[in-house]
Amino acid sequence: MGGILIFLSGIVLCRILWVGTDTTYATRAGAQTARSTVLPRQRGNFYDRNGRLLTGYTKAWYALCIPGDSSYSTLFPYVSYAEQTELYEKRNTTAPFLVRVDQDLNAFGVPTYEVAERYLPSPIAVHLVGYLNGDEQGVAGLEAAYDDILAESSDLEIVSCITTAQGRLLGGETPTLEVESAGTGQGVQLTLDADIQRLCEGIAGLSMTKGCILVMDTNSGEILASVSVPEYDPRNVAKSIQADDTSLINRSLSAFSAGSVFKVVLAVAAYEKGLDWFTHDCTGSVEVDGQVYRCAQGRAHGEVNLRGALEQSCNCYFVELGQLLGGKTILKTAELLGFGEPCAVAPGLKSSSGILPSEEALDNTGQLALFSFGQGGLTATPLQITAMMNSIANGGVYLPPRFVYGVVDDTMKLVSEVRTAEKAAVCDEDTARVLRSMLQSVVEEGIGGDAAPQELTAGGKTGTAQTGQFDQNGEELLNYWFSGFYPADHPRYTITVLQDSVIEPEISSAAIFASIANGLHVWEGNGAAQTPETAAKTS
Repeated sequence: MGGILIFLSGIVLCRILWVGTDTTYATRAGAQTARSTVLPRQRGNFYDRNGRLLTGYTKAWYALCIPGDSSYSTLFPYVSYAEQTELYEKRNTTAPFLVRVDQDLNAFGVPTYEVAERYLPSPIAVHLVGYLNGDEQGVAGLEAAYDDILAESSDLEIVSCITTAQGRLLGGETPTLEVESAGTGQGVQLTLDADIQRLCEGIAGLSMTKGCILVMDTNSGEILASVSVPEYDPRNVAKSIQADDTSLINRSLSAFSAGSVFKVVLAVAAYEKGLDWFTHDCTGSVEVDGQVYRCAQGRAHGEVNLRGALEQSCNCYFVELGQLLGGKTILKTAELLGFGEPCAVAPGLKSSSGILPSEEALDNTGQLALFSFGQGGLTATPLQITAMMNSIANGGVYLPPRFVYGVVDDTMKLVSEVRTAEKAAVCDEDTARVLRSMLQSVVEEGIGGDAAPQELTAGGKTGTAQTGQFDQNGEELLNYWFSGFYPADHPRYTITVLQDSVIEPEISSAAIFASIANGLHVWEGNGAAQTPETAAKTS
């Protein structure tokens, strides 16, 4: 028995000697106590068309909390309530962790690391840009569409340290900051102009409670401003969710009842089918297969042609014109002008397609009559209305709206471009010129007089659409539109204003259009390119 015990003891001693001299075990032991914690990563930026930042950063600090030392009591006064809760919950953890603090605590013996955190001191284009969740991940708008690219913009940094089994720093060890992977330095450049966006946001804030404003560059189809009201605070999205005030809806990309702005589609179709000669004696109402359709307030417009019908927004004229054109012709023209199809904003982000009635539905003369002045089952986005009006403004060519140039590197060089659909001819240039003249008459001679700017001229079309929604007093909520171009002679901007779901706005959408045109005129005079009209006035 004694010999057996001596033999077994010898085996144990040899095993201990072998383990003690084997470096593999030492490596494994070290690896088991090597702790790495990832620092929040700086997110890529959004830029406007001129390379100006639409997003920015502020300093933030993260302290390394090490179990078993005095960092808990040191950190407690310098963290928010949420972080205080986290500190308490992790009081018995065996691994160091990072917690956000409100200042650099290195002087107090707590390892602290500075990071750049997304900060919006004065948010701009919040509905288009979108917002982040608590983990700095994009969950809406362009933040979500480009989340992968923006999240990898900066270096991925980690804090590494060697600890004991209890999570304390190993004697003589200090935490080190290391770069795990290099960032790309990439961001996203938009077509927005920050100055024009701010102008429109200011006007919207003073003029409307619900609605949107879009400004498009007439020659390129690029969106210069996209405003939706009410706005929300991207730093406090929960407030808007609790309020349930529709502030999280991007109205520029959402579909609404269109109303009389859609009459421009019938005007295009009439010219293309050679029916521009058509006249109608408006008595204030018209009957189609036993159903009576009326002009606003039953007003009789008398003998009107296409120009007069647009000027006065005569429903009866367009009901009769729609019967002559037929549903198939109107639908084809509407599709050429972008109705019924979503618009691609960015990868994975599209506008609503709106609703176009089917050919079969328009075989019903009543449905065709409603469709002819923008009612019935038709819905359209403000973006679609803007693109339609822009087709008239730029000579009869439909330009797909564009919001994003693409991904850029840290020198603002384009890395990958967002490509839009092909442009398409909708009508010939002469037809577009005549229609521009008619729409100019809407402002100068017709019911769109509120849209007249202080300087130069404008053209456009009003629209009031029934929604089928009512307030607590039983009054129907309406959508109030104005879409037009400025200046009328040489259009550079196509502007759409919508005020949705209101009884009657305090300021008309046409008047808001005029305010935007006036602001653009002043803005151009402060440094934008001179136009043929301004050149003529100053020569």
